[in-house]
Amino acid sequence: MKNLILLLSVLSLVCFSCKDTVSTVDGRELMEDGGNAIHVAPNKVSPEQKAQIDNLRSHAHALIDSRSLTEEAYSMLVVGYWVYEAIFAGGERPKPVEPGYWIKFEDDFSFNYGQYGEVQGSGRYHLTFNSDTDPKLIMVDDNPTKSPEEWAIKTKEDIIIFIGSNYFGNNPKQMKLNKQMQKPT
Repeated sequence: MKNLILLLSVLSLVCFSCKDTVSTVDGRELMEDGGNAIHVAPNKVSPEQKAQIDNLRSHAHALIDSRSLTEEAYSMLVVGYWVYEAIFAGGERPKPVEPGYWIKFEDDFSFNYGQYGEVQGSGRYHLTFNSDTDPKLIMVDDNPTKSPEEWAIKTKEDIIIFIGSNYFGNNPKQMKLNKQMQKPT
């Protein structure tokens, strides 16, 4: 009997210690390990972090401005909506995303994103195929507390994979998105 109680205690401890931590953002539960976290701003930013973010944002805006003068938007990116399917964070198994999250890229190098009919944010982007390796996508959210992101992209028909780049520090992340012609409902 003592062995059974000990076994149940150990199993309970293992189950509770392996459970992902959940936080709430805008009333939504998000996994803190990056499971569902899409376009979430940091809760707190120290003055040093804010200065670093501002520097990175300024650099990313300059890159977008200079590249936009010589390259136009690509129709494969701007036609339709890109709907998030899964996120890969740090070599873990892919985690499904809550249904209905999308991002829409426009011809004027702007984007907006949200869930179903709700627009939750926007920003600027640029996609270039003039790189040594895979095409590179730079994204700068309009939220000043968010760092810019650079992604290497891989595409096949109506699927796009974003592979985080080391340039702005989002390298441990990958995301899979599917193209839809209409906003998710």
